[in-house]
Amino acid sequence: MIIVIVTFKISPEVTESILKEKFLASATIYKDTPGLIRKNYLSDIKNNTGGGVYCFDTLANAESWFDEKRIKWLTQRYSKPEISFYDNPIVVDNLTGDIIA
Repeated sequence: MIIVIVTFKISPEVTESILKEKFLASATIYKDTPGLIRKNYLSDIKNNTGGGVYCFDTLANAESWFDEKRIKWLTQRYSKPEISFYDNPIVVDNLTGDIIA
C-alpha cells in the first residue's frame, strides 16, 4: 500500500466550519477513485494548513490520481500543495482488530 500526504496553505479568513464545508463538498469524488482505500482530511486552522492523507493500493494508482490536472485543481481550490508518497508496509486496524502486512 501507499500513503500520500498532501498539505496546502489556506487563507487566514477560512474558519474550521468553512474548511469542513469545502471538504464535504469534495468528499464524493473520492468514492470512485481507482485504488483509493481511504482518505482522511486534515485541518490545522491555527497554522493555516489543510490537506489529506490518502491510502492507495499501488503507487501507480496514487501517482495517476495526483496528475497535473489534480494538482491544478487543488492549487485553484486552496493553494499549491505539497505532496509526499510513502510505502505503507503494515497497517494496524483497531476497528477490525487486524494487522495487515
